[in-house]
Amino acid sequence: MRKQQDDKFLENKWVVRGLSFVISLLLFAYVYSENYGWSTSTSNSSISTSKRETISNVPIQVDIDTDEYFISGLPETVVLTLTGPESVLVQTISAADYRIVTEDLDELGPGTHTIQLTAENLSNEIDYSITPSRVNVVIEERVAIESPVEVRFDESLVDPQYLAGIPELSADTVTLTGPASTISRVDSVYVTVAAENGLTNTVNMNTVVQVVDASGNKLNVSVDPQEISVRIPISLYGKEVPLVIQQIGVPLEGKIYTIEVDGESSVTLTGDKSVLADIDEVILPVSVTGVESNTTQTLTIPVPNDTLTATPTTIKVNIRVSDASEAAADSEATNDEGESSSSADESGTIASSASDGLDSEASQSESSS
Repeated sequence: MRKQQDDKFLENKWVVRGLSFVISLLLFAYVYSENYGWSTSTSNSSISTSKRETISNVPIQVDIDTDEYFISGLPETVVLTLTGPESVLVQTISAADYRIVTEDLDELGPGTHTIQLTAENLSNEIDYSITPSRVNVVIEERVAIESPVEVRFDESLVDPQYLAGIPELSADTVTLTGPASTISRVDSVYVTVAAENGLTNTVNMNTVVQVVDASGNKLNVSVDPQEISVRIPISLYGKEVPLVIQQIGVPLEGKIYTIEVDGESSVTLTGDKSVLADIDEVILPVSVTGVESNTTQTLTIPVPNDTLTATPTTIKVNIRVSDASEAAADSEATNDEGESSSSADESGTIASSASDGLDSEASQSESSS
């Protein structure tokens, strides 16, 4: 009888609907609490949860007068670990206004020191650690010197028929700045001019200044300017040889000619190196035909070989004309003057000797008395 009543109860549609509604509410409440939680407990959990965040590659701000000192041994970055309330951490990391600083290194002065790194602009609710937190550093005086720049260029790269001139630099000297210990090790300051073999044209290039010690190790110093331009003129091989005057033509009877170069009596020949190797002088023929008085001629310098070029291409010569009879008379007069002078000197010597003899005799006579 009771079973029949239960069946009728369950068959009642309102009862079924009510039970379904209650089960639906229970299921909804369970799912909501699993996914979202209740608002009050969630807020409290977020505020009270402690969280840790690690930030890598945080730069260090150095408290030192960089115009006076140079510091080495300090890492460029450190690792910063933050621990605190999640909401505060989120705000701190988002703002990114924290920084890692050193102590006042100016007060320490030159020498080796162990310094402490600290973090600034962090909330009091946040604990932090720095890795590394203590570092060994060396503080040195900053030194600046002027140094000449050497040009390193392999002249064997130049074509054998050409010659490399003196290098021209946009800056002959540079300023080197660095710690005193490093500056004292500077051995060479140079630029390297790289080129292909068989050079026949002038070299123009920009190159970086190199600073090395006696072992060839590159040094960590500041160079100003760091890059300079280099020009190396490449020209045909040149050789300077003397000019030798050769008088030609028909001289006037009774005339004597003296010929001299007006200026430098040499010429530079450029061209094939093998041709120039056999040339030691350039003969300059000067014609005196019809020359009656002093005169100046402009002559073209003859080149011994058509492949060569002369610099300068022309030259002036001065021709002085004198009479042979006058020259002979002048020569005789000069000789006579020389002989007279010699005779006078001899007479003077004889007279002096005679005088010395008389004086000697007089002295002896006085002694006898």
